[in-house]
Amino acid sequence: SFDSIPEQEEAKRLLRAALAEGPAHAYLFHGPAGVGKRGTALAFAAELLGNDPRVERRSHPDVYVLEPLGEQIRIDAVRELRRDLHMRPFEAQRRVYLVFAAHAMNDEAADALLKDLEEPPEYAVIVLVADEVGSLAETIRSRCQAVPFRRLSERAVREHVRSRAPELAEDEVTSIARVAGGRLDRAERLLDAAASRRREALLE
Repeated sequence: SFDSIPEQEEAKRLLRAALAEGPAHAYLFHGPAGVGKRGTALAFAAELLGNDPRVERRSHPDVYVLEPLGEQIRIDAVRELRRDLHMRPFEAQRRVYLVFAAHAMNDEAADALLKDLEEPPEYAVIVLVADEVGSLAETIRSRCQAVPFRRLSERAVREHVRSRAPELAEDEVTSIARVAGGRLDRAERLLDAAASRRREALLE
């Protein structure tokens, strides 16, 4: 299920090894925005839960997703996750907790999560997804297996743009890929129909 994720060979190697040998209790996916961390986290969760298609739809009962409300992940959201963390799996052998934008946790939320990273339930796998790790305490980073993500090659971004907008001329595809700077989220913004004028200005 990692085949749809462009490049990121080191991350895929680490995660395939984890699936073969048995997962650690916590992972930290880190790297620039828009390079596949979120999609890889969902693919990893699906593999951990028997490659169930409900994971992608976020409807599997053993997947818990936490995202920021506004610009931060606050203490109340982490408290709710912690209450859920001590529930036994509903269907699978384990439960998977995906914390997207983990770098947005405020200090209180991070301190609360740290308690569960110290002694997580044996059936839980926690995946923190962060665009940058500087705001995460060393005590949190040290309790997670790091999974690094890199900027994508221009070729990978070009292929993505072609698949999303086959009507574009090749020079436009190349220009968008260069402006995107290795990030698919930037490419998506440039492809947004509402942003066509901005795209034209950038490409000029």
